[in-house]
Amino acid sequence: MVDAGESFDGLLREAVFEAAPHGYLIVDPSFIIIDVNQQYLDLTGTRRENLVGVAMFDAFPDNPDDPTADGVRNLRLSLETARDTGRPHAMAIQKYDIPLRGPQGGFVERHWKPLNTPVLRGAEVVALIHHVVDVTEETIFRRDQAIRLRSAQQLDDLAFWEYDPRTATVYASRAFAAMLALRPKEGTLPAEDYFARIHAEDRAGVQAAFNDVLDAPEHTSVAFSHRLTLPDGATRWLSSHGELVRDHRDALPRFVVVSLDITEAKQQEENLSKALQERDRLLAQKETLLGEVNHRIKNSLQLVSSILNTDARRAGPGEVRTRLERAAARVQAVTSVHEMLYRSNEVSTVTFGSYLRDLCGNLAAGDAGTAGVELVCEAVEVRLPADKAIPLALIVNELVSNAIKHGLAGIENGIIRVTTSLVGQDLVLEVTDSGVGKDEAAEQGLGTRIIAGLVDQLQASMSTGDASPGHRVVIRVPLGNA
Repeated sequence: MVDAGESFDGLLREAVFEAAPHGYLIVDPSFIIIDVNQQYLDLTGTRRENLVGVAMFDAFPDNPDDPTADGVRNLRLSLETARDTGRPHAMAIQKYDIPLRGPQGGFVERHWKPLNTPVLRGAEVVALIHHVVDVTEETIFRRDQAIRLRSAQQLDDLAFWEYDPRTATVYASRAFAAMLALRPKEGTLPAEDYFARIHAEDRAGVQAAFNDVLDAPEHTSVAFSHRLTLPDGATRWLSSHGELVRDHRDALPRFVVVSLDITEAKQQEENLSKALQERDRLLAQKETLLGEVNHRIKNSLQLVSSILNTDARRAGPGEVRTRLERAAARVQAVTSVHEMLYRSNEVSTVTFGSYLRDLCGNLAAGDAGTAGVELVCEAVEVRLPADKAIPLALIVNELVSNAIKHGLAGIENGIIRVTTSLVGQDLVLEVTDSGVGKDEAAEQGLGTRIIAGLVDQLQASMSTGDASPGHRVVIRVPLGNA
């Protein structure tokens, strides 16, 4: 005997089921219809006696006049997923036409938003609730908007799609189907049709992008890029961004994704990469050639310097010998620059501070040492192109030689100081000696004329003055982008 409370609860549940504002249909695990509420009957234009006890897909077959109809397949996959997992499964909006029960027969177009929920008794699924919302009017209303959207997609190479990993289906927009070189229609397709188009080397990465966030919260982002291999052998690049969505807290996840065809950008990127590689190859070749040129110039100048020194020794004491030795020193100053260029990693610029200290060291060991003159070098580190380093080296060589020959002649414990500094965008070279100063009335020699010519070549400025005691020469060289 059933008590009043239990009977009342049963009647109440039946009344609630019948009065529910949405359509509900209940099937057993083999998809035989067990019960249906009035709203579902109204939505589908059917009678209870025509449904209860009938197989779901016998009662609602695909529209035979629609070659693209896939409602039976998609609904079966969703019901199987809910039954096998014991968890609700929300489907994307489905086009599932309803058969007309009158004498004329035929089908009427309908669009649904279905949710399939398992009914558990313990751990066993004993039934499934098929809950539908009729979204036909809304879907048809959106068609005009969809036409405009598809036009925008074609202009911008954009495509929208949904991926349901549980049913292994993709709901593709017309633009996305076209991207995959499939029939350009909007609808559900097996996910394998999409993954088969992905380049074999990229397929695992795309699948991992989805799998890694299956248990993540709703609205978790997913992003990936991959190649498509189309049936005609062409390769396209897609960049995709999307979000994980759930229709309610316990629902299985699906992904809403937008894809952009970036093939042209990728091709430009590859072309740029090739151009940069070619540039680097040519630059490396240029560096090698310049290094070889500097090496050969250094060897040739070294030979000239050796010949001049040999001729100087043969000439014996006198003006000829002095001129030959000065010429050899000038050649050697240029030779040392090319020697540094050849030995450094930079074949077109010189670390001038280091070079100037080496040059002064050589001069100190040569003429300055012979004359008993101390040569002090204080140089700032700066990289200079060879076309500035060589004239500056020659200027220092001439100024030091002139100071030894004229300013410090007969002076004991003489000092020559060579300094460089950076002032704004200029390199300032200063050479001072502690000698007797410059005789302004004396005739300008070859060394002085060489210095003037080199200063002009550098577009520099030169000033001279009294160093109290001695003589000072200041040369200001604009570096610009040197």
